[in-house]
Amino acid sequence: AFCEHYAMTPTRNNLGQSHENGSIESPHGHLKNRIEQALLLRGSTDFKSVGAYQHWLEEIVAVINCGLAAKLDRERSSLQILPPNKALDYNETVACVTSQSTIQVALTTYSVPSRLIGERLKVHLYDDRLIAWLGGEQVFISPRIRAAKGKRRARRIDYRHMIGSLKKKPMAFYRSQYRDDLLPDDNYRTLWQYFDERLEPRPACKLMVGCLALAAEYNCESALCHALLEDMQAGRIPELLALQRRFGKSPPPQPAQQVSQHPLANYDALLNNSTQEVSHAAY
Repeated sequence: AFCEHYAMTPTRNNLGQSHENGSIESPHGHLKNRIEQALLLRGSTDFKSVGAYQHWLEEIVAVINCGLAAKLDRERSSLQILPPNKALDYNETVACVTSQSTIQVALTTYSVPSRLIGERLKVHLYDDRLIAWLGGEQVFISPRIRAAKGKRRARRIDYRHMIGSLKKKPMAFYRSQYRDDLLPDDNYRTLWQYFDERLEPRPACKLMVGCLALAAEYNCESALCHALLEDMQAGRIPELLALQRRFGKSPPPQPAQQVSQHPLANYDALLNNSTQEVSHAAY
């Protein structure tokens, strides 16, 4: 902020030397310490959602800013209005969709709908999400994924994007490098291990891919998993056809049709007329 009573002298920092900017980095350190202490007092780092965690952080920051409220009120009179146009809050990059229906963005692999294979997408990379555009159409949105501590790469694979190709070649699931990522959760991974132990590779893959296709097409992932776990606990191997009948939507009823049957004697009349025409044509 600008104040008429004081002359402000700009300074520069050396690139990559964050410790030189002590007036900024020191408050960051204090904030991190306060958050760490608040988590210890809370007794848990688990939150119901990202929004709940952000709200909790905002309460901590509000308490810190209370001591600066008077100074901020004095500075507001010297602040200028915000610019009319919003500043860009994302980085833009281009990603090519591979034959495996994936893109690479910031050292992270994301699966995309298979209809985009071979396309070049313009990706807007935000802090918490990424949005892909094909021309002027938004075709894909996903939460942003970052690599775990100690690793450089990460990936986010959605089985719904790849299930169309897997249905054509179920055995591709067996050797896929994304096999564990294609399974929605630990319960489905347990089910796959059960199928793999009890069945040959081909029928095991056909059953697992069929279940994933059923979950994707009819949005019954949770209910289907519950039914499969019941079969596993009972030592049974589920039948895919029975699952499709149970969780798939039944075909719509055919509308009632009223068709009046014409008299069969009309055929005799038609045949008689045809015979007479042939006889006249012979002469």
